[in-house]
Amino acid sequence: MPAEPATTTPLAGRSLVSLLGEQRATIVGLLRRDGDASVAELARVLDISEVATRRHLGVLEDDGLVAAETVNQGRGRPAARYSLTADARRLFPQGHDQLATELLDFLADHDDGDALRAFMRWRLKRQVDGLRDAVTAKDLHERLEQLAGRLSAAGYEASVTPDGDGFTLKQHHCAIQDAAEEHPELCAYEAAGFARVLGTDVTISRRETLAEGGNACVCCVQPRRSTAQNDPAREPRAREPQPSGPSGRGDQL
Repeated sequence: MPAEPATTTPLAGRSLVSLLGEQRATIVGLLRRDGDASVAELARVLDISEVATRRHLGVLEDDGLVAAETVNQGRGRPAARYSLTADARRLFPQGHDQLATELLDFLADHDDGDALRAFMRWRLKRQVDGLRDAVTAKDLHERLEQLAGRLSAAGYEASVTPDGDGFTLKQHHCAIQDAAEEHPELCAYEAAGFARVLGTDVTISRRETLAEGGNACVCCVQPRRSTAQNDPAREPRAREPQPSGPSGRGDQL
């Protein structure tokens, strides 16, 4: 049972409070520390009424951060006990980005970068295979909208806008930005994957990336004309990005 307010949460208090409000941040901290708690237990620690506590829990439930489970206590009515959901983990610091960067650094430092190149090719094929079934329209604009929809669903907040004879594909968020800042070849292989998914009737060139300080990850997509030169981004094997070390920079496609 909670004994005192959780005044130090992994988001350093103020961040969590600014996100949820003081009372709800305290509830989240208590549930993270203690696993679960009843309304009465939480109300006692917060020094507020059970009605007010239920109101805070209702907001957290609506946000998908807590869930209630009814527990039989033998005598009396069953009581609801609240605990954090898996989604609530996003409120607390994670080490995924650092781990991913360390793994890429390790691969880059072994076998003259062959291990990293093999991983990049494997990841490229996996991404292309995962997108092709969703990007099927004949019209280029529609294909781009389908691609943007899949990217947005994966957390990249993508959008498509007409630009002259072609289109601009923007990703306003990068889910792997920390890793891409150390290994920009991730961005190059991503652009190569877009080219493969969109088909042979287009050319695609990367204009800027969040990893290199841009306001978005921007690709210029143009219908391919018979006189157009082959875009190197479409053929990653012809000019493969070189893996960078922990402080190095790789070549862009």
